[in-house]
Amino acid sequence: MLEYLFFNQIIADKFIDFLKSKNLTWELHRDPMLDSIVVRTPEDIEDKLWDELDDYHESLGAEDQKLLEDTLQDIEEETNAAGIYIQLANGKQTIAQINPSIMNRMLDVITMDEFNEFVETIVSSVENPDDSPICKMNSSSS
Repeated sequence: MLEYLFFNQIIADKFIDFLKSKNLTWELHRDPMLDSIVVRTPEDIEDKLWDELDDYHESLGAEDQKLLEDTLQDIEEETNAAGIYIQLANGKQTIAQINPSIMNRMLDVITMDEFNEFVETIVSSVENPDDSPICKMNSSSS
């Protein structure tokens, strides 16, 4: 299946209308972790039509992004929350809520990549406990 990601139902509906106009079947899937909409359609279509779908999806991308940013700005004005997605070893994802002011202070001094590496190390250590002395542990980063 080909998958097309959207963050706004209005934009997803425009894409679905386009699929209908091309007589293509589709499935709608909601991803609660990403709060997104995934529109799936079979892969067995002509290359030209595949290109049309990709081009149309890309053309909707800016509008979808703008609506997402507007929604996030509205939410940010209403609430002050932060969280991180955590991928567990069993494939499940969860969200850890973090105090926004603490998160902002951390990101003032480290990069998001460094923060993610830090969180992944903690998750791995929780899922795979190691009670050996810290001086005997191997470090994966310098």
